[in-house]
Amino acid sequence: MKKLLYRIALLGSTALLIPACSSSPSEKKAPETAEVQEAAYETVPVVAEQRSKQLQLPGEFLSHYDVALYAKVNGFIKTLRVDVGDRVRRGQILAVMEAPELEADVNRATADLQAAKGQLSLSKITYRRLVQAGQTAGAVAPQEIDLAHGKLLSDSAALMGKVQMVTAARQMKQYLVLTAPFDGVVTERLLSPGAFVGPSQKDPQPVLKLKEVERLRLQVTVPEVYASQLRQHTPVTFTVGAFPGQTFRGQVDRISYNVERSVRAELIEVEVKNPALKLMPGMYANVDFPVQRQQKSLYVPKTAVVTSMEGSYVITVQGGKTHFVPVQMGNETDQTVEVIGKLKPQEPILAKASDDIRDNTSVKTVSGPIVARK
Repeated sequence: MKKLLYRIALLGSTALLIPACSSSPSEKKAPETAEVQEAAYETVPVVAEQRSKQLQLPGEFLSHYDVALYAKVNGFIKTLRVDVGDRVRRGQILAVMEAPELEADVNRATADLQAAKGQLSLSKITYRRLVQAGQTAGAVAPQEIDLAHGKLLSDSAALMGKVQMVTAARQMKQYLVLTAPFDGVVTERLLSPGAFVGPSQKDPQPVLKLKEVERLRLQVTVPEVYASQLRQHTPVTFTVGAFPGQTFRGQVDRISYNVERSVRAELIEVEVKNPALKLMPGMYANVDFPVQRQQKSLYVPKTAVVTSMEGSYVITVQGGKTHFVPVQMGNETDQTVEVIGKLKPQEPILAKASDDIRDNTSVKTVSGPIVARK
């Protein structure tokens, strides 16, 4: 009896286990037979707009004029009438040098000039007397009169040469006085009284350095993509770190019209009046430029541009297939970027492109919102 009950219980447990075991394969096969969903890429249209932007670039202040003053003739510095930080005016005497040999040259040239004047006076008298004597037939040979006239002309030319020699000697003596070529500030004094100066030195050294700081040049290098958007007299604003919270104003005064190949940028200058000498050469500034294209430009989301070793491109979708379109980037906003390439307005592109997506492959797309302007 006990064996019979044991067999019945064993058969019942086996029957219960069979459904449980048979259900496991069916659960595993369910994912295999399920249909895999293909990922859909969001597309947005290319937007054509004429937008303006405030471009901020760093700039550096330079003096309007900057010169190192050298001695033009050999001599010794006698006196220096200015020092570092002195404001000077055009024509003001800055330094005086001495060279006794130049004074001797002036005296020698003056003496030669006086001798030439005396010789010319004598030649004139001789010629006049011979002309008067020649009025008497046979008194003077015609050849003597011609010789006297030639001597007169020669002495007259010699006198002109002596005058030029005196002028040159006096001019050389004037070079002993160093004057300011423009209004400015002495920024460096490199020599002291008693120092020998002049062009005959192996390595001539300037006596003083002078800068015009009542007018400054604010130089800014503008990237190539923005260079065509700036014009002369464009108003600009700029700030300087030394004066927080203060905004200065100016305008574009000079454009170089030349893109430097090394930095792919164009140099522009803003002339800044600085009568109180508040700003100084060497200071840096942040300059704000209003830039705007002359015509409508194409804009796409920043996420739509792929930058790789091959360059920058966006991915358009035509006939359900992807196509790479090389572009150059221009003005930027918070979410969009200007692109230059073979694109058309309203042409669909992938909103979030990546280099994992291959060219000329089939993709499923879904339309997204129009590019927002921010």
